[in-house]
Amino acid sequence: MLFKTALHTLFGSLHGETFRIAYWDGDERRYGDGLDAAFTLRFHREPPLLLENPLIYLGEIYSDGVYDIDGDWNALFRLINANKTRLIPDAVGRTLQRVGDTLGRRKRHQKDNIAHHYDLGNAFYRLWLDDTMCYSCAFFRSPDDSLEQAQLNKIALCLDKLGITPGMRLLDIGCGWGQLAIAAAERGARVVGLTLSEEQAAGARLRLAERGLSDKVEIRLMDYLDLDGNVERFDRIVSVGMFEHVGRAHYGDFFDRATDCLEPGGLMLLHSITSLHEDPTNPWVDKYIFPGGQIPTQANIVNQLAGHDLHLLHAESLRLHYARTLEHWLERFNGEHEAIRALFDERFIRMWTLYLKGSSASFRAADLDIHQFLLSKGLNNHLPQHWGHVYQPDSTVPRW
Repeated sequence: MLFKTALHTLFGSLHGETFRIAYWDGDERRYGDGLDAAFTLRFHREPPLLLENPLIYLGEIYSDGVYDIDGDWNALFRLINANKTRLIPDAVGRTLQRVGDTLGRRKRHQKDNIAHHYDLGNAFYRLWLDDTMCYSCAFFRSPDDSLEQAQLNKIALCLDKLGITPGMRLLDIGCGWGQLAIAAAERGARVVGLTLSEEQAAGARLRLAERGLSDKVEIRLMDYLDLDGNVERFDRIVSVGMFEHVGRAHYGDFFDRATDCLEPGGLMLLHSITSLHEDPTNPWVDKYIFPGGQIPTQANIVNQLAGHDLHLLHAESLRLHYARTLEHWLERFNGEHEAIRALFDERFIRMWTLYLKGSSASFRAADLDIHQFLLSKGLNNHLPQHWGHVYQPDSTVPRW
């Protein structure tokens, strides 16, 4: 009874949405000021004792099958977003600890953090990613685009913004399974791709060999911190879905290494999840999905540019494109439960369902966004006068 009272107090302290809790003993209560509940947490059994961190606790007992969520997930994540200080009580302490990390300590742990997520196995990701093996926001030129077509659109969008032409040297920081490197090589570029994931490196090399592109693309199992502009430089740099792993204390280190390796006048495309506010990392996501990750704000990124002589040429939000991408992934993931259960277990399926559904809802209803920033190192006076050719690929490219 005391434990139920504690949960009642927790739920009663939340503001912003009206919702219901169907307790394990048959009692059902409404919280919030409205008449209609947007969603219901339906408990199947009495949960274990409440932990110190409510958000981790609620994620863990969902993964354990203690309750299910009926109704509007967007409303649920609006509620979480509006009550961060209540649900993440140790947020300030954890953020300060991250900022105090040394570069050396971060480098030692980075590979382990990447392995936790990306080295779950190529067989796992092949089950529910499309044939491009892209694990980042797609770009839907048309509502009817398949997931694969939208991923190919995204890669073309990146390469068109960068103006990739034959003979260019391209550095891909966080190359994943290599689809962008493949597309750039097919345009005549010579590519170096970096990853810390052994599974991704092996998968990317295999895909390149199958396409006869191994002589045009080099995949390195290498930290971007080991880049050295005295050894090699590139005409273009691209980084898709990697900056979220850098950490706020090390944004300067990232841009130092990138600009050191970029030719004067060269272009860099940074594609990253962003947030409007400098919020703490979701502790459940940090513990179970993406350890060590931190979402930058738009201001975090833009404030770094002047100190590295980087000029912002173009910025674009793809927020709703990522929500749709995640919905496609969830549908494909749900269709592979039997195969995924054979690799892992039911708790893993519920955990990843929460991650995929929650992420999609966060892009639609909370303050998550995703941006592409196109940057030049120093001035470049030979760029298009506008970017219409990126969105209408057959149009003429006007240049200065």
